[in-house]
Amino acid sequence: MATVIPFNALYYNSARFGKDVSRFVAPPYDIIDRVMEKRLKDDRLNITHVTLGDEADAYEIAYRRLQRWINDEVLVVDSKSCLYVYEQTFSSPDGSPRIRSGIVALVKLEDFSKGVVLPHEKTIPKHKADRMNLMCAVNGDTEQILLLYDDPTEEIEWILLETRKRDEFMRFVDPEGVHHRLIRISEPELIDKIVKLLEPAKLLIADGHHRYETGLDFRNKMRAKDGSKEGTAPYDFILATLVSFRNPGLVIYPTHRLIQRVDEKLISQLPKALEEEFDLKEMPGPDELATAVEKSQAKAFGVWIPESKCFLYVTPKAKVASANPMDDLPVYMVQELVLKKLLGYTSEMLDTKVNIEYVKGTGPTKDAMETGEYQACFFVKPPTVQQVMAIAETGQLMPHKSTYFFPKIWSGAVMYLFRLINAKTMKQ
Repeated sequence: MATVIPFNALYYNSARFGKDVSRFVAPPYDIIDRVMEKRLKDDRLNITHVTLGDEADAYEIAYRRLQRWINDEVLVVDSKSCLYVYEQTFSSPDGSPRIRSGIVALVKLEDFSKGVVLPHEKTIPKHKADRMNLMCAVNGDTEQILLLYDDPTEEIEWILLETRKRDEFMRFVDPEGVHHRLIRISEPELIDKIVKLLEPAKLLIADGHHRYETGLDFRNKMRAKDGSKEGTAPYDFILATLVSFRNPGLVIYPTHRLIQRVDEKLISQLPKALEEEFDLKEMPGPDELATAVEKSQAKAFGVWIPESKCFLYVTPKAKVASANPMDDLPVYMVQELVLKKLLGYTSEMLDTKVNIEYVKGTGPTKDAMETGEYQACFFVKPPTVQQVMAIAETGQLMPHKSTYFFPKIWSGAVMYLFRLINAKTMKQ
């Protein structure tokens, strides 16, 4: 069973700064480039001074900074143990308006072997080491992870529809035009109802694999140190936003593959090499190719080679459905049958972005290709949430950067520090 509980959130002091916290919050640490980091850190109170650190002893300094913000009441702790509604209003890739809403709560960390919380992507050790340094320094979570669940009754969705009518206690608009709102749920009866509805759910990690695994490692480290029992300590939980598979605002963007510094001979021979296992259809240009892949009902991907003005819509010759759901993923076909088999990439190269770039969305991909830096582009259709769950339940992990859930859960809106948590909360 999934264990989800309310908590006393740490957040920016709205009584002092107002409800709009745009200047303080930031995207997740792993999608911030150097230009964005500099812009965010222009504000001395922005959360990136903690989540990314500043100097050589970055996270020890980050801890002292966080403590100073608490002492100066830049950050305050909610007086009540609550759940929170996190609502994001945005435009989908086709321009239609969407609203995605979820529950912010503490979720008990569970080993993957128990089948309660499921991963779907591989992690990279050096990224986990970085997050461990931060967690050890600040003793808590300054960012949330995104978890997906299925609630066939849709009762939680009805609760979210009702609670969104309340006034928010915090809001901001991000540079991509996404409107974020946070709303308290403090009534014990309503909290108990949501908690019970979530108990039977399997939870899928959508975003935050490195942070979740770091949470597990930190928990194990602390248990060995203080001998606490399972589920009784603040570090047994992780801060998360939980969103239903059935939420109409749940969107996965495609993450296309752009390659460079590959042997030119392999690139020129690629169309011929693909003919062994795939059917190829020529398209007039990148726009038509991207659209065909996006709308395809088949297991298809697109190949764009600028040098030869080659635009290929690619489908496998084998039409028999596989018993393994991974085989139905175009991103998996591109990885295993094209990048590795035909172009010489290794798993390590793909995971550490050697001679490859992963780009979200078709527009940014076309912009990147127009720079002339890349030899080829592979357009892929994003997996559905159902496909991601089916693969996770088999225990397999999808290729690196297979999913890009949009919008992202922003950092610093609400936080969870172990030493500030009321012990009574842990017993609920």
